[in-house]
Amino acid sequence: MLINCLTVRQFRCFTERVFDFQGAKFIVILGKNGVGKSSLLEALHYGCYLRSFRTHVHKDLVADSSDHFFLSVDFNLEQISSRDQLTIGFSEKEGKLVRLNQKIVQSYKELTAQYRIVTLTADDVQLIQGAPERRRDFLNYSLLLARPDLITCFKEFKTILEQRNSLLMQGNVHNDELVVWTEKLWYVSQLLQQARIAMLEDIEKRVNLLLATYFSATEGALTVRLAYTIKGGTDVDFATWWESWQAKQLFTERRFGRSLFGAHLDDVIISFQLRRARVFASRGQQKLIVFLLKIAQTQAISLQGEPAVLLLDDFLTDFDEQRIADCLSVLAHLNVQIFVTSPLSHTTFFKDHSNDTFFIKMD
Repeated sequence: MLINCLTVRQFRCFTERVFDFQGAKFIVILGKNGVGKSSLLEALHYGCYLRSFRTHVHKDLVADSSDHFFLSVDFNLEQISSRDQLTIGFSEKEGKLVRLNQKIVQSYKELTAQYRIVTLTADDVQLIQGAPERRRDFLNYSLLLARPDLITCFKEFKTILEQRNSLLMQGNVHNDELVVWTEKLWYVSQLLQQARIAMLEDIEKRVNLLLATYFSATEGALTVRLAYTIKGGTDVDFATWWESWQAKQLFTERRFGRSLFGAHLDDVIISFQLRRARVFASRGQQKLIVFLLKIAQTQAISLQGEPAVLLLDDFLTDFDEQRIADCLSVLAHLNVQIFVTSPLSHTTFFKDHSNDTFFIKMD
């Protein structure tokens, strides 16, 4: 996928502006804080997920003194050589209207086979420091972009979980009905867990290959391990598992009115040099791990369908010069379109370390 042009109206700090990226593969957006660098990337990100990476409130994206915003993204699909247009309008009265080539889109999941974005921001350090939900979301979005066929499985899981929780909250529900929904949750959880584990293993291999290829000369021998942990355990057949679960956990589930096993509770343990990265890795090491996770995610997605576009929002600029150079070497060999925001002070650095770079200066 190659993004050619972005039009924004009444979005964040923009009244109306058109950005022509001239078919470039590496775009650096330069400017001081507050001029709209992150908002430009936010608009591109919004086109994929139909939500911002900075807020979940749509009206927060509307420019001051306005009650609506409009986005238009013109892009090419590389695999089928097509020209496409995505348009998004939002108003506080009428809500959101999304069209892909004039056809109405109801959900971001309808876009995942064509308009695919991976975004990296400073807040993504929460992949290591934050709650398990952040790591599950990372895997879920990776899977939905790489394997749109799993959308049905995710929807089914959500429906089953809601139904089982509803039964648990009722308290006096007949045990046979609960068994039926428990078994459904157990099986669909296994399907999602197997898909997540396969994706995680692929990402781990890619991360360590990137470390060995681009960072060993300056950083030494580094390793990252990604271990998937299953809450409640599902390593036996359902009948055996259910017999044990009834005896040990069902009373607690009824007491709290919610399911205490399933793919919605799993986690990923991220280790660096065989120790928990959350505790033992420095801030700089954590940022490097997150950078490599996103690069590996981009690689994995791009090998299964249309290549993704990578957005980096002021993520590299607080690395030292050697690490920035190493990261830029990674980006130079990543065969996707890349957008990077940076302060003006780094203009020369990007010119020195990047080829075929298109610069946009914002003021």
